Amino acid sequence: MPRPRKFPDHVVLRIPVYEPPQSVLELLFEGKTLELAKDIVNYLKKNRMLWKDSYREELGLKDSDAVLYFRVIKKMLALGLLREDRGYYKLSDKFCARLENLIRMWKFEIGDLKDLW
Repeated sequence: MPRPRKFPDHVVLRIPVYEPPQSVLELLFEGKTLELAKDIVNYLKKNRMLWKDSYREELGLKDSDAVLYFRVIKKMLALGLLREDRGYYKLSDKFCARLENLIRMWKFEIGDLKDLW
């Protein structure tokens, strides 16, 4: 029996101060993991799903990139960028809801209540 997957407790967002990012993924990933995350999102936008077992063939990954792939997938699942469904991954909008909650919490914190309800 496989062991249950562990998701990260928290994820760090790097928000640039002077230049806006070109992609939301730049706030979450960097380096090779950023490229892999972009490849995954582009593949999912084009094909609408990625089978869990066929990631090497579909994304053209080497055996050495498997660890990075699973690290990126776990982070994307934990954030709500992806969702699992019967053996494949799909894009999800759960991340949007989380960011909207952060916006509401900040507006409540500063006392701007007219837009909350």
